[in-house]
Amino acid sequence: MLIFIYNILLYILIPFIIPIGYIFAYKRGEEKDYFERFGFIKVDKDLSNTLWYHCASIGEVRSIKALVNIIKEEFKNVNIIVSTTTATGKRIAQEELKPDFAFLLPIENPLAISHLIEITDTKIFFIVDTEIWPNLISTVSKKVPLFLINGRLSDNSLKRYRQFRFIFNKLFDKFTKIYTKSDEDTKRFLSILDNTTKIVTLGNIKFYLASIPNDLNIIPDGKRLFVAGSTHRGEEEIILKSYLATINDDIFDQLIIAPRHLNRVNEVENLCIKFGLKVARLEKYGPEADVVLIDKFGILEYLYWKAVKVFVGGSLVEVGGHNIFEALQFKKSVAVGPNMNNFRDIFHWSLQYGIITVVNNENDLIKFMKSDIKQGDFDQFFSFLDQKNRELINPILKEIKNVFN
Repeated sequence: MLIFIYNILLYILIPFIIPIGYIFAYKRGEEKDYFERFGFIKVDKDLSNTLWYHCASIGEVRSIKALVNIIKEEFKNVNIIVSTTTATGKRIAQEELKPDFAFLLPIENPLAISHLIEITDTKIFFIVDTEIWPNLISTVSKKVPLFLINGRLSDNSLKRYRQFRFIFNKLFDKFTKIYTKSDEDTKRFLSILDNTTKIVTLGNIKFYLASIPNDLNIIPDGKRLFVAGSTHRGEEEIILKSYLATINDDIFDQLIIAPRHLNRVNEVENLCIKFGLKVARLEKYGPEADVVLIDKFGILEYLYWKAVKVFVGGSLVEVGGHNIFEALQFKKSVAVGPNMNNFRDIFHWSLQYGIITVVNNENDLIKFMKSDIKQGDFDQFFSFLDQKNRELINPILKEIKNVFN
């Protein structure tokens, strides 16, 4: 009955959602793929023995690169298709995963999802991270084995799911298995799902494969850059004050700030002006600017690659931090705040191998900017991660073998 009411509401809203959504897609230059969201998807190749991954956006797409590469090596007769929620995610999937087919998910369209499973001959379905779409989960689970990998529940999600436990208990039970990011996430799922045999702590597969950024030629070679990536409100002011404290020491040529949410670029730009700094946006990059603000998605790894030193945001505020491996993979000097709950494992491993610096405040960040950082043992760190990669991926490979062998 609840699913029925949910779908009735969807059908009522769709006539309003389609034109409004198209306007926003057109403004972002994403109108070409827009109607894939409603099931208008042309599969222009014959597919069989297919494995389907659904990823929300860029982060989830990149999190499965190691897994996809190994599957391509070990399962030569298996086709891989990838759906995403965002157009940017689809583009990154096509460029970096090189699947047999990529498309935007027909959100909550059970007829389209069912049809796609049939015409692609999908045998197994993976949802990456906790991307909960009731119709998607219900439809897929009736047709093929359905798995959740990198399963996680934030504090806010847990509170909401517990309030509606009678719904989410049945929804989560439709998964063949839920692989969680941590023991804490396992405990959270266990507080909602009665069938405890379906939940397994696996770990976070989000950061274990190095990638080579495209040579975008956005920033000239030779620039000494301090890059602050995925920053949040409350962090930019600390970063700007710290940068100003080093500006007479001739350590860096420019500060690059990439706000986590692009709708905050104007806010951060005004903050830079308030501090008397010359500021430019990446689209109009100028070598004379003190600060360059990143106003587009998909180039954070390129910026880390170009940097001398890096600060990864979401860690000086109560967000839980963002993916530090994106910078560590290039053997950069990386600083984070103490709040790294979202990436707890790799954070502790980085500390163990001495390749990351924790800053608690403005003074710590200034010290990090000014000091000559002695790098830890990156080679041993990467060797350790290779071992972890395989440990994490083996249970998933076993499930795939059970289906295709």
